[in-house]
Amino acid sequence: MPYLVLVPKVEHKEAMFGKFLLTVAVIAIIWFGYKYLGHLAELKRRDSSPRPSERPGREPRDAKVDAEAMVECRVCGTWQPSRTARSCGKADCPY
Repeated sequence: MPYLVLVPKVEHKEAMFGKFLLTVAVIAIIWFGYKYLGHLAELKRRDSSPRPSERPGREPRDAKVDAEAMVECRVCGTWQPSRTARSCGKADCPY
């Protein structure tokens, strides 16, 4: 006589909850996979595009003028570029 194995019967609600979790997991895997592939495509696009310094007609940021020396007016105390220092308008101004 074969033995009869008794398996507890799964309620309908528990089976539906398992199907729901499986569906959510599949959707999440597809969603995050899609986002990851989009991120990889963005990285590839960035690597293939020319750098800002390589674009024609544009100077790189490092090519800009260095800091300019400043001089202080002894009379009024304002600071001006040393190459283009002008009179502050006071009578004792050295510029």
